[in-house]
Parts: sequence; C-alpha cells; structure tokens
Amino acid sequence: MFASGSVVGGRFRVLRNFGSAANSIALAEELRSARRVWLVQIGVTASEAQIGLTLEQQGRFALGVPGLARPVASGVDAGAAFLAFAAPLSGSVADAHVGPWSGARVAALATRIAGALAPLHDQGIAYGCLRPELVAEGDAGGAGDVLFGFGVAAVATAFGAAGEASQLLPPEYRAPELRASLLAPTPASDVYALSVLLRELLMAPQSAAESASGGAISSELEAYLAGAAAADARARPRDVRAFTAQLARLAQLEPERSPVAPPLVESAQVALPEGDPGFSALPVALPVALPTPMPAIVDPSVLYPPSAPLFAVPSAPTRSSTSSLGVWLFVGAGLLLMVVGVVGATFFAVRRAAVLVKAASPALHAPVVVAPRFVPTSPSTTATEEPPPFAPPVPETPPIPDKLPHAHPPVVAPGIGPASFPEEARAALPVLGSEPIWGTRNAPLTWVLFGDLDCPHTRRAWRALEVAKLTFGDDLRIVFRHRPLREHPNALDAARVLAGLARERGPLAFFDVLHRISRDDASLTSEHLQAVLGAAGYGGSKLSELARAGDSAVRSDLQLAGQFAVKSTPFSFLNGQPVDGERAPAELERLLLDERRSATWSLAAGVSPAALYGTRTSSNLIGVGEQAASRVCAPVGASPVRGPADALVTVVEFSDFECPFCRQAEPTLHKLLDRYPRDVRLVWKNYPLPQHKNARLLANFAADASARGSSVGFWAVHDALFAHQEELDDGALGELAGKAGLDGALLLISAHAGVHDAAIHADMALGQKLGVKGTPTFFVNGRRVQGALALDQFEALIQEELKSGQRIVAHGVARKDVYGLVCE
Repeated sequence: MFASGSVVGGRFRVLRNFGSAANSIALAEELRSARRVWLVQIGVTASEAQIGLTLEQQGRFALGVPGLARPVASGVDAGAAFLAFAAPLSGSVADAHVGPWSGARVAALATRIAGALAPLHDQGIAYGCLRPELVAEGDAGGAGDVLFGFGVAAVATAFGAAGEASQLLPPEYRAPELRASLLAPTPASDVYALSVLLRELLMAPQSAAESASGGAISSELEAYLAGAAAADARARPRDVRAFTAQLARLAQLEPERSPVAPPLVESAQVALPEGDPGFSALPVALPVALPTPMPAIVDPSVLYPPSAPLFAVPSAPTRSSTSSLGVWLFVGAGLLLMVVGVVGATFFAVRRAAVLVKAASPALHAPVVVAPRFVPTSPSTTATEEPPPFAPPVPETPPIPDKLPHAHPPVVAPGIGPASFPEEARAALPVLGSEPIWGTRNAPLTWVLFGDLDCPHTRRAWRALEVAKLTFGDDLRIVFRHRPLREHPNALDAARVLAGLARERGPLAFFDVLHRISRDDASLTSEHLQAVLGAAGYGGSKLSELARAGDSAVRSDLQLAGQFAVKSTPFSFLNGQPVDGERAPAELERLLLDERRSATWSLAAGVSPAALYGTRTSSNLIGVGEQAASRVCAPVGASPVRGPADALVTVVEFSDFECPFCRQAEPTLHKLLDRYPRDVRLVWKNYPLPQHKNARLLANFAADASARGSSVGFWAVHDALFAHQEELDDGALGELAGKAGLDGALLLISAHAGVHDAAIHADMALGQKLGVKGTPTFFVNGRRVQGALALDQFEALIQEELKSGQRIVAHGVARKDVYGLVCE
C-alpha cells in the first residue's frame, strides 16, 4: 500500500492514498517535473520488461480508442507492480464538483465512457478498472480522457493469481460472478460497474431534502440501471453504446436538479475569500444571499482531502464571530438529520453519512477547488528503447521437427472474446466466424490457410504456424479452410470428417486433432483417422456421421478456393496478402512482423478494430484503400540524426559519400528539413558501394567526426564531404575537418585504420536485410523510396505521412511514439 510521502520507482512521491488496501490508488508527484499523476499498485509478480510488453500489446488493441488515458510510466517497486497516469485537471468523479449530477450530465459522462469501453468490448477485452477514483469528467466541454486505469487489469490478469484483476474493484462495483468465483473481469462486469457508478452519481444528495431521501431519481431510470446491474451477466445489456443511448433518452425525461438557493443572511456585508485582489467586502442591501466565490488554485492535498468520501462536499472556510452561532445551529441540524438518515435511509445514505452532515449546511460551502493543469513532460517509461542500428544476424530458427510432442497453446485464451467481427463477413476474403478459428477478433493479424490434410507440405506449414502462434500470441488469428487435392485420395473424406468434427465439437476439437495429424506424414486412411480421433477422445464419433455434418463446409471452402484460384496447398493469405507454399519459421516471422507494423499504423490512424481486417485485406489483396503502403523497420539506433526526436516523419537514409545521386538528393533533404523543422527528422546510415574506392574511408572519416564531435561535428563534415565530393584527398579532408572544429589528423588516422568498420558493416547488413539495392535509399516512416526523388515528389510523400502522423496523434498516441508504431 502506498504510504504518504514515500517514493515509488525512484520517480514519484506519494501525496495521498485514496484507494483500497488490496490494490492501492494514490495521488503522487513526479520528482523531476512536479506534475501530478495517479498511481495504481497491483500485487503481482512480474519484471518491468514483462509489464512493458503486456502494456504494449494491450495498447495495440486499443489504438484509436478515444477517452482512454495511457500509462505514462510503469515499473516494479517493493515487489509490486505500479502504473502511473497523468492526473487530469478535473480530478475524478469521486471528488467534489460544481453543480448537481443532473440526468443530462450523467448521461453525457456515460456516453463518453461508452465511447472508450465499446471498442474494447467489441474485441472481447474488459477494462476492469471502472471505479470512481479512476474516472474523470474531462476538461471544459467534456474534452480529454475519461478512463484512467487502462492496462491495469491486463497486467493483473497476466501476472497475478486467479481473479487478481477483479480485486481492483471495490466490492460494490464488483459483479456477482466476480465475487462468487476467482474470475478475470469481462465486458459484462464492466457494464455492471458502470451502472452502479451512474446510479450513485444520480443518487448523490444535492440538498437537505434529498439527503433525507437518499437522492432523487425516477422509477424508470432506477429500474433501467438495476437491469444493467442484474445478478445474471446474461441479463445485462450486451452493447454498452446502446445501453448509454437509452440512458440518455430516459435522462431527458428527468427533472433538472437545480442547486438549492443559499439561505439569506442578516449581515449587511458578505465575507469573500481573503487575499483575492479582485474582491473586497462589499456593502449590499438586505436581504442578500452568499455569492458564488471565485475559484482558487490550491495544493493537491486540498483537492484530494485525506478522507474524502465519494461525492463529498468541501468543508467550510472560517467565518467571522458574528455568524458562529448560525454555524453551530446548522451543524446541529446536520447531526440531527444524520441520525434520521441512519435510521430510515438506504444503505447508500449510511455509506455516505459524511455527505449528509455537510449537505445540510449549503450556506457553508467552500470556494470551488480547481486543480492546476498538469501537462505531461517526461517520456513514458513504458515505451521500449529504440533498437541498436544493427544486431548481429540472428541464427535461423531451427526447422520444425517432423514429430512434435502433443502440446500446444490453448485455442482460445480464457476470458477473451469471440473469433470474428460481423463486418469481416463482407471483406474481400471473408471470415464468417463459422470456420475453425484459432485466436480472437482483437488480433491485428489474420492468417487464412487453405490446406489439404493429407498433404505433407500443409502439415509442415501447420507446424510452423503453431510456432508462430506461440510467438505472436493474441496478435495472430489463424483460420483454416479445406482445399483437398485430387492427387490425395483420402484428402476429401478427411476434410469432411474434420469439418464435421469442428461443427459438432467446436474449434478446440478441430485444432487438437489437426495438431495430432501434423505430427507425421502418414496418409489419412479411415483406420488411421479413426485412431487419431480415438486418441484425442472422440472415438465415439462415427466417421460417416461426421462426414455428412461437414460436407457443406468443405464444399463452401472449395468454392471460395476456386474464386481465389487456389490450386495447390498450402496456400495462405496474411491479411489478404497471398503466401504461396510453406515458409520456414524465420521467414514466417518476418512476414508477420512486417504486416503487423502496417496493421498497427492503420489502427493508430483511426481504422476501427472491426474494420481492420477488411481494410488490410482490401489493400493487400486487391490494392484498394489508403493503407496499402507496406512498411519495414529501419531503426534509428545510435546513428546521426537531424531534427527533433518527436518528429512525426522519420526519414532514414542509406547513402554513400562518393555516390553522385546521393549528392543530388542533398538539396532536396535540406529544403525538407527547413520547411518542416518540427515534423521531419533525417537519420544517416552508411552504405558505401564497392565500386566507390574511397567510400568506406569517407564513411569512417565521418563516423569518427561523429564520435569526436557529436552530432554537430558529424553533420558539419557530412555537408563538407558532399560539397567537395570531387576533391577529397587527405589534405582536403584534414582542411574540412579543421573548419568543422575537429582535429583532421586524428580523424584521418582513425579513417585509414578502419576504426569504425564494424559499425559501417552493421549499417550495410541492416540495409541488405531491409532490401537496399543501391544508394540513395530512403525509408519514410518505414516506406521504401529508391533513388533521388524530385522535391515535389518527396514533399508529397512527406505531406501524406505527416497527415497520417497527425491523425495518429489525434487518436491518443504521443508524438515521440509515432515512429515506434513502425519500428517497435
């Protein structure tokens, strides 16, 4: 549990703990920037790297979702994980707010919450942290983030004990099924928590009369919220958007709850807050009511008082002695009302007894408290560091053995949602949801495999896919379609039997048997197939009955295969991208990584998860759509850079100091950097061509300038080398180094000795891996451009990528993380 004044992760000082003891929530201050954050502590066992990877994966599933505050930091402290979220200006709905929680106001908040929850629920992902301390109303006009615990439940589920994530919720917000069993949160439990939260907001007392009755809410609205909090999860609304839309309609029928008018006072003067230069004690005519005081900027400890109950009203400021008798009378009246409330009010009124005491004295309200705006300034620690410019070649993954032990990951991870979106049935290559599907619809990668069960190549391809599924986890969804070939006499009957098994027993049974079949190359005779089914526990099923049940599915798959001219097996489509034949595990991994970058970019640019498969399939299969550009990772690493680190467009250049075309591109690059100083950065990679006899020497010379003179020294030498490309003997090199403020003799010694050969070779190996064939070659946010483009062509590409980057930032991704979507 966070202790006041303690330092968490060496970075945050706790100001006040305002969460439960099991999983603490605290207001904290970042030591370096003094910004305020909300810290959430989770009692799980995991490393910082594991937490970071989990948050990265969850973040991909929520790209483009509005209203979700992303963690600005995460880590491990004293054996417990923590996540930090930048504290919003408005505080949380657990704090005092100006004005009553009217039906319209609650409905507006519910609509914004639903906008954040619905894209997650569509993918079967539960938010899991819907508690008032982590919900904000937003800034003026309802802008800004509304939910502040994103990723917490995912970390707790991944690394905690069974049901650990459900303990993040107080008991009253925890759905009955989560109380009865150790289960992870679900979309249905999110709806339960939301309905409880909304009811409490609407029932929050606003006057002395409402305090006695426990708040005002119509019977229709109360019944509707009660239905959403039904004990049976199946009885709750399935679509959170529809739920909040109906809530808004009912709220329109609610009478507006106006603030109670302050009582009249006898004094001819009104005491205003001291120290405010704009106001003084003003004489007024009787009768008069207390005016609304001006907002005051106060310390966060006042914004989050140590024992503030939900929806608490701030305590009163000190008044003059002439009104002290009135104060005591009001307090006495409040105590009396509290006693009455304890006897006759509901459980909610009992739990909010402090509210009843203070709500009985409306004339004593303190000035409105407004927290200062805290703008995040430091980089997120959850973002991974950029990889080095080049790592030594990774050995190829060993080939999949012909026989695998009978073990593979679960077909569908527990607690994850359905396998497909309804929209995917209308994609160029449809995914209906009735096929055997391994994975869930939150996967950015969909691999559709047309296979022949009696084909040894299909079986080897399947074994490689099993390895890929282990590597990519929830990021990969595999769809199997049957394409039995005529040359395999047992293939058609086997396809019908397994299709029938999938229909009768579900995808788990299908993939279990497919795994067993793929362990060897034995032909699927009736006897062998019956033996495999028996070993899997399905021996009681007759082959003839399964074949009849699966006949229509196989005929449908064959018809689809004919439409796409699939004549051999295996034949696959990765998000619509054709992949003919089997692939080695290492090549398969490269294909999946490249497509995941493009899919992630699409999500970040605003493509919804439901439309992602259709969008990427249209691009890859038939070349339709704006997202057709393929992207590859060209890491920045320790290479020289011109331009800001948070530029929206990163241009990685593979170049040669002796190449005339590289020199031709230089004026264009300079103009682009001048025109877009905030949005474009240039990264230099060495790629000296063998036909240029001095190219490697010049690359060494410039690299040594970078090592001795930092980035400024490198770019000074870089510009001079291109400017004097035809007169670069040792004397000229020493002279231009001197003009750059460097010791030319030392640079020449290092260059001739090849001190930086290893780094240059690493750049070249990276270029070869990325498909660089000559110089100059550019990667603009991962899009390959070969040759020296004209200025208008290059600028058109920059503009296109800049617009994409701006859309991505508008959907909640920090500027500094935009390039990371391409180069993870």
